[in-house]
Amino acid sequence: MKAIADSGRERKMKYMVFMWIGLLMIVATAFPAYSQDDVIVINSKALGNHTRPLVRFPHLKHEDQIDCSECHHEYDKSGENIGGDGEDCSDCHTKNAGSNPIPLMEAFHLECKRCHAKEISSSQNKNMPQMCGQCHVRRKRDKR
Repeated sequence: MKAIADSGRERKMKYMVFMWIGLLMIVATAFPAYSQDDVIVINSKALGNHTRPLVRFPHLKHEDQIDCSECHHEYDKSGENIGGDGEDCSDCHTKNAGSNPIPLMEAFHLECKRCHAKEISSSQNKNMPQMCGQCHVRRKRDKR
C-alpha cells in the first residue's frame, strides 16, 4: 500500500516540477518581448520621404550610458526638464516649427550632435559620429 502512495506522491511532485518549469519558461520569454529594441531604425513618418539613408540608432548602447530624460524630455512651465514617458519625438516636434519652436529634423540633429560633441570633448572616446554620413550610413541593401 505504501508503494502505491509513494508513486502517487512522485507523480504529484513530477507534475509540480513540470508546472514550475513551464511557468518559468513563460515568464522568461515574456519579459524580452516588452524590452526596448537593441537598435531602432529612426523612420519618422512626419518627415515624409527621407533624402538620406535611415539612421540605425543603437538604443541599448545609449540607455546604458545616459539617463532616459536626456532624449525623452518634457519641460514644465519654468523650463525644467521633468523627463518624458518615452513618446515619439514627433508627438511634440513637427516637420515645421509650430507650437514647438524646434522642428523635428533639427531636434534629432541637435540632440545627437550636442551629446556627441560634449562626450568627445570630455572623454577619450573620439570616435563618436558627428558628420552626416556617420549616422546616415548607406548600406548595400539600401535602394538609393
